[in-house]
Amino acid sequence: MLLWILVLYAVISGIWWPRLHDYFVDRGITGGIQRGGNKLAAIALTGHMCDVTMGMVLIPVSRHSALASFFQLSVSTTLTLHMLSAYTLFILVLIHAFLYVSWVALINNLSADARKVLPVLNPTYLYHETWPGNGTSLGVWRASLIFTGLLVAVIMLIIFVTTLPKIRRKHFNLFYFTHLSSIFMVVIICLHASTMLYCTAPGLAMWCLDWSMRLHELKSVLYGEISTFGNGWYWRPGKTVQWTEKVASSFDEGINERKHHPAKMQGDERNLNTSVDIALRLEGPYFSPADPSRYHTVVCLVAGTGISGALAIAGAFSALQNSRTTAKSTLSSSISHESPWRRCVIVWSVRETDFVDLPPWDSHTDVEIQILLTGPGRPRPDLPAIMAKISQVTPSGAMIWTYISGPKGFLENAKTVCKAVSNIEYHAASWDI
Repeated sequence: MLLWILVLYAVISGIWWPRLHDYFVDRGITGGIQRGGNKLAAIALTGHMCDVTMGMVLIPVSRHSALASFFQLSVSTTLTLHMLSAYTLFILVLIHAFLYVSWVALINNLSADARKVLPVLNPTYLYHETWPGNGTSLGVWRASLIFTGLLVAVIMLIIFVTTLPKIRRKHFNLFYFTHLSSIFMVVIICLHASTMLYCTAPGLAMWCLDWSMRLHELKSVLYGEISTFGNGWYWRPGKTVQWTEKVASSFDEGINERKHHPAKMQGDERNLNTSVDIALRLEGPYFSPADPSRYHTVVCLVAGTGISGALAIAGAFSALQNSRTTAKSTLSSSISHESPWRRCVIVWSVRETDFVDLPPWDSHTDVEIQILLTGPGRPRPDLPAIMAKISQVTPSGAMIWTYISGPKGFLENAKTVCKAVSNIEYHAASWDI
């Protein structure tokens, strides 16, 4: 990915640099200015690089992205691309701005007549084409280049600061709504440079497509309730148990306050009733490279709220087992009956203070559950021993797929364990980027 971006910038430089260099250097020399032409050409070149990079930043990377689904890209891949492109754009904007400031300092040391050769407010035009040499509305408009650029730089700086992990994780609303200001930033930056419109058009078109699909899917409302299950855990009752993430208690905020954070609800647990009526809008399913049905044994190594993903996998296993039972009773052959998936194991590491009994598993009787309580005075989970024991009883030649979810330290430890066993493949559900 990084190599592709570097090649793209090399192509842009190869195409644009000779033209920009010849134009600004020759124009400066013709007007009696011997210095600054190379720097001005570099300013223009970094501007074109910003155009292309902004186009990459606007490519939709949400879990609902049609582009990601078409090319079968995981969310972690698209988010990494977005972050790499966005940080690269911010760096290019800073370089673009610093080059301009240094060029202005150089030009201001020249005589008044020399400064008219390359107007400071917009050096791409001649002096009589832009303000103050041209007092018409068009001339004033051309001179607004520096002000639109400055405004865009301020917005980018604010967005950059709110993306820092400590701010993004603790103040998600600030991160989310600040990101929405990028809509206005795109409009302003297209006014700053007309070439930006052509580079951002593909990303904007895909963004509009994704949002139209998303709004269409979200127009249906699913009414239900969230019930407390004790010890800070909540779930949505239904025909089968459907878990959410553990609620992050916030004792200074009421239960009615809503946060735009996925799978989280804020509130004072002490004031929560037995259940709360809610209206849900569901999205998905999203593309994932993981397919547990292709493996003989599926192991869920999860910690804390990672149990929610494990229970979803357990539900899929139970549905597969039920289809097998139905196929046998009707003497029919089905695709699900041909799946090699024969065993599902959940290993749940949870702090003793956060532990809660799982509900009755009426439809999950074939799932094996191992609960590892942690906390003061208790040993850390011995994941190598657990996986070695599971691998020993797995038939020769059969593959094990491991789903990993939990805190960063737990994820890294579990991935190390899985890499050490030859017949294990894994998928780490990590959003910590």
